[in-house]
Amino acid sequence: MSSQYDELREILETLKRIEDKLDKAGLSVLADVNLSTTLTSLIRLLTEPKVIDLINKAANILNVLSMIDPVLLLSLMYSVSCMNKAMSSDALNPPNVTINELLSELSKPEYGKALGMILVTLRNASKCLEGGGDVKGGGT
Repeated sequence: MSSQYDELREILETLKRIEDKLDKAGLSVLADVNLSTTLTSLIRLLTEPKVIDLINKAANILNVLSMIDPVLLLSLMYSVSCMNKAMSSDALNPPNVTINELLSELSKPEYGKALGMILVTLRNASKCLEGGGDVKGGGT
């Protein structure tokens, strides 16, 4: 605790020196604020439970984001963009399809990449859920 007290005292002294230099340079008009009052207000604000909770949530979000592989994030953004384009008005009112029609459609080459992506995603998600560490293309 005394270490934090010493650091805080050093910050206050530094701010006071800055305020003194501004006064000597004739720039006190720009710093027409009592720095100790400003610092006290800032500390009071930063110790508010809501602010601490907000900072904690932001840190958790950043922690989760740091675990995402940037290449995966770009792929996801691209995939979501493609899905957005694919969801036309026709997709909102789809026709009834039989299993035979589905198999016939899925065998077309234009669906190959999308099906491959789905299968790789399912395979890797399954390995991850089972606790396997050998997931291809996993995040950092």
